[in-house]
Amino acid sequence: MLPAVRFYTYAKRFEEAYTTVMRPLTVELKMAQPAVDILLFLANNPGMDTARDICTYRHLKPSIVSFHVDNLVRQDIPGDRRKCRLVCTDKAAPVIQRGRAVQEAFSRQLTEGLTPEELEICFRCFTVFGENMTRLTDRRGASQGGSK
Repeated sequence: MLPAVRFYTYAKRFEEAYTTVMRPLTVELKMAQPAVDILLFLANNPGMDTARDICTYRHLKPSIVSFHVDNLVRQDIPGDRRKCRLVCTDKAAPVIQRGRAVQEAFSRQLTEGLTPEELEICFRCFTVFGENMTRLTDRRGASQGGSK
């Protein structure tokens, strides 16, 4: 059995490695890591284009998201004037293109030495982990009187 601390350690190491790989781009662009992450999230996840989506799936605080969306165009959501969609401007296109290239290189480096079959098993495991984590956090939120 894999102790919980190992899961946590691998998750933190993944995050640290990703940040390290992205750092040269963020320094060159003079952009904060969360700003680049937000642009890439919006570009890579069509339909997930609200501040709430970013907070939920990137685990960023609403104040951080609000601070970094200044260069994005807000579009009203018909039927709900309190909500808006976040849409990347043309100005964001070069950042997105370069960020995706860094992400792809990171993925290739991270999975080096694994066969396609091993990667398929790995992604299946990640899918199950994700489903289990969602279930765990949903239970926790419900037991604390919160709703998710």
